[in-house]
Amino acid sequence: MSDLDTTDPDDISYVEAWARISELADELLAHPDQTVVTQAEELLDWVDAFHRDGLGRLVEMVRGWRGELFLDSVANNEITGTMLAAYGLGEGRDVEAEASAAVDAALDDVRPLVESHGGALEVASVKDGVVALRMLGTCDGCPSSSATLTYGVEAALRDHWPHFRRLELLDPPSDVDPDKADLECLTVPDDAGQGRGPAQPAPVQIRGHEQ
Repeated sequence: MSDLDTTDPDDISYVEAWARISELADELLAHPDQTVVTQAEELLDWVDAFHRDGLGRLVEMVRGWRGELFLDSVANNEITGTMLAAYGLGEGRDVEAEASAAVDAALDDVRPLVESHGGALEVASVKDGVVALRMLGTCDGCPSSSATLTYGVEAALRDHWPHFRRLELLDPPSDVDPDKADLECLTVPDDAGQGRGPAQPAPVQIRGHEQ
C-alpha cells in the first residue's frame, strides 16, 4: 500500500485507511531502535485514550438528549459503528456482554477486601465505559472504604476492561425521602376537634329588622 503515501485521505475508503493505520503502527513497533518503539507505543496509548474519552463523552451527551434512535443509526453504520464498537460504546448485546463480564471479573478481585470490612459492592449501571457503583454495609462513609474504591476498584477495572473510562460512586439507598428530611412532626392534642360542631354562618342582619 505504498501508493497511499501520497494519496489524499479523503479519497481513501474507510477499509483502506484502517489498513494503512495498522500498517504504519506495525512498522513503528518493529523499529530496531527501542526508544522509537517506546515512543510509538506511548503515542498510540495517548491517541487511544483521547479518542476513548472523547467518543464516550459524545455518546453520554447524546443519551442525555434522549438520542437512542440516533445512536442506533450510528451503531448500524459501517464506519461509525466500528469506531464505537472499538471502544466498547453504543448498543449491542456483544458490547453489553463484554462489559458485564469484564466488570464482574474486576469486582471479584476487590470484593474480598471490601467484604472483610463488612461492606459490599453493588453495580448500579455499566454504560459507555462508565461504571456506577454503590457501597453498602458498614463500609458506607468509611474513609478507608473510599480509598479502596478509588484505588482498588479503579485499578481492577482498568486491568480487566480495556474500555473502562471512569468510576462513579453513588450514595447508598435511604429510607428517608430527601424532600421530607427537614420536616418536623407536630403533636396533635388528643382533644383536638372534640366538643365542636360544624362552623355556623353569621346571621344576616336586615336594617330595621335587627334581632
